[in-house]
Amino acid sequence: MAVQLYKHSSDAVREVKNIFCVGRNYGEHALELGNAVPTEPMIFGKSTHAAIAADGDIQLPAGSTDIHHELEVVLWISRDYEPGIQVADITGGIALGLDLTDREAQNRLKAKGHPWEFAKGFRHSAVLTSFYTLRPEEWESALATPFSLTLVESEGMRTAQVGRMAEMIFSLQTLVDFVGRRFDLRPGDVLYSGTPAGVGPLTDGVEAHLRFGDATWGVCRFGLAP
Repeated sequence: MAVQLYKHSSDAVREVKNIFCVGRNYGEHALELGNAVPTEPMIFGKSTHAAIAADGDIQLPAGSTDIHHELEVVLWISRDYEPGIQVADITGGIALGLDLTDREAQNRLKAKGHPWEFAKGFRHSAVLTSFYTLRPEEWESALATPFSLTLVESEGMRTAQVGRMAEMIFSLQTLVDFVGRRFDLRPGDVLYSGTPAGVGPLTDGVEAHLRFGDATWGVCRFGLAP
């Protein structure tokens, strides 16, 4: 599958309008955190200040000790949503992203019944690669293509997460319709579509490689802010 560049990550970060995210959209991920599998999409958001390119060094919040990686396929919305529009027609390109999560803060907030924004929307928590165009005939094969996160740590290299869009609980079409009908979707919005199993903490100095099939779409290194 020969994808073509749609939008460079640096341009996407500057131009993004709204960041919509989906929680628990892979069954094994829901179970690995002890959560029930949802019966309808779980939607939350991040501020645009969270967006950062998956390129070079990325600072994590000072003093944080439990920031988890969550690898996801991300849609760039290029047309206004209207009922009946197909995901291939409303999507300008797809990227890989990391929905970074302060797990300690999230667990604390969940226990109190409070919103997750503090744990999900901090600066640099919405990592994005460049976006790539899929031709209409490529969508089916893209759904079956594995995407992965490889981490290079002091102990060596390991593949932390692998997923396929075909394994989602709620399909991309379902997500687009659900978000579009309730919040609207317009050009410049992005939609993080959920993470497969394997989430875990990022260590200081770890290097992350985001891959779609055999192609590396982003490489970044994480460190704690001073």
